[in-house]
Amino acid sequence: MFFAVFTAFDVMNSCQSQVGSLKPAAMVDYMRPQRYIFAGWAVALTATCAAAWAFPAIADKAASQRDAAVWQARAEAFQGVDFSMIEISGHAQTLTDFHTATDMANPLMRDFAMMDDLLSVSAKVMGNSKFRSQEYRCLSEAVYYEARSETTSGQKAVAEVVINRVKSKHYPNSICGVVYQGAERTTGCQFSFTCDGSTMREPDGKSWIRSQEIAALTLMNGVKPLTNSSTHYHTVDVNPKWAPHMRFTKQIGYHKFYRFKFREVQTPSASVSVAPPT
Repeated sequence: MFFAVFTAFDVMNSCQSQVGSLKPAAMVDYMRPQRYIFAGWAVALTATCAAAWAFPAIADKAASQRDAAVWQARAEAFQGVDFSMIEISGHAQTLTDFHTATDMANPLMRDFAMMDDLLSVSAKVMGNSKFRSQEYRCLSEAVYYEARSETTSGQKAVAEVVINRVKSKHYPNSICGVVYQGAERTTGCQFSFTCDGSTMREPDGKSWIRSQEIAALTLMNGVKPLTNSSTHYHTVDVNPKWAPHMRFTKQIGYHKFYRFKFREVQTPSASVSVAPPT
């Protein structure tokens, strides 16, 4: 658009310099084609300005129509739901009652009323909630510090090893106990990040979010077993002394996984026991 404006000005200046040397009759003949040029540039300039204004408006209109169509479809789908088959939890019903109560117009009154149930929660329930939160944090840290550069399968495998150790009688019976076993020593910790200073840097970024998602999925038993009940692993760059004494299960990414040799898988017998005749 600016190029068109500058070009029009150049044409006008050129015409003015040439018009000054022409007689009146010749000037009329000379200016007639110049008017067509000016008219052409004016039309082009007008079209350019109109397009610059119209295209964003058309795009916004199209986006609004798409959003309206999406919400219309959602509204129609929502209207087709049979709410008689849906069970509303007690907490959801309580929230609904508080927000629809006409005698609680003040939001502060509503907030205080909603907190009454929390005051009656037992210390045992609060303790269990705190314990589960800590377990989730410890498993997320293990995935982050041990395998944040791994693929999703590699991260799930590390989380699975932690859970397998919790289930084993040879290790602590909690996730935090397993992850931070031996962390009080400078060497000999079960997971190297707990005693090599890695925890001095707080986990953050997309890797931390991903590690938390893997931990949550593992705690909800949403991960298919990958390591064949492994309780140990190491990176492919090292060869620890304990590896020859363990049974190798598989390699996932940059980690090799092992389990105790005495945990052999028993092949089911093909014979069928038949009760003796009576």
